Amino acid sequence: MMLHTPSSSPPGFDQFPQKLSQKLIKKDILDNSPAWVVDAALHALQQAGIEPVEWGSLLYNRMHVPTLIKDYFYLVPDDALASASGVLSDLGLPFSPPSKLLMQTEGDFSAKGIYHRISRSTLPSSISCIALFPLSFSTLLSSELERKPPHHLRPSTRCPSILVPRPPAVYASLIRMMARYSQYCSTRTVLTSDLSELIGYNFLDLQLGYIDPEDEGLWKELDIDGRIQRAVALVRQWSWDEEWREGEEWIGDALAGIIDGTADISHLPSS
Repeated sequence: MMLHTPSSSPPGFDQFPQKLSQKLIKKDILDNSPAWVVDAALHALQQAGIEPVEWGSLLYNRMHVPTLIKDYFYLVPDDALASASGVLSDLGLPFSPPSKLLMQTEGDFSAKGIYHRISRSTLPSSISCIALFPLSFSTLLSSELERKPPHHLRPSTRCPSILVPRPPAVYASLIRMMARYSQYCSTRTVLTSDLSELIGYNFLDLQLGYIDPEDEGLWKELDIDGRIQRAVALVRQWSWDEEWREGEEWIGDALAGIIDGTADISHLPSS
């Protein structure tokens, strides 16, 4: 008769706990917050020698427009667009083409971007993306960019700085882009809305939103006339500093007119 030697583990299972503890469980990148994923994406792009430019709602938020950051827009050099998209794909960020509805309502802001999903959810109401656009679409030049701390995640240890357009270049870019489109097309409508919000929140610092000119008490309480004067003076200073490109000095006059109410955004040039 054979006797079994006592053991602390059942036969055949003595190595199981050790193997389990040594097994590495890889976390999917989409399990992190969108801002964390964007941080990793920007780091990967910069490591690949591609310098993204902060743009869209993220840039406007930096300029004090209270935008909801759902998608993160960045510009990249035209010849690096495909490579940049490849970097994001290699990170595990899947393509996420905009819906037909977005194509209709946002025009080229959907059609010209390469969208990669950065959220686990794929529901239209909660999906979040990082979108890459060719630098030429914005009409911006590399000489109009400056290096700043990023705005997507503060502070960021992986992406300590990023290229950002100077404020005069942001306004000139919007007005220049508007001239490419017909008066009532969807892309121009988006650009008009962006410019209007920037003037209200960035130039006039109207954090309460639209102020009715007929409300004389609130108009005086908030010193709207003084805000307008200071904003126009800033635009005139940009003109004196030659912030506009040669032949585009009219942009300063047009911007000042929109701010003080002597001109209307709808009168800006269109195709």
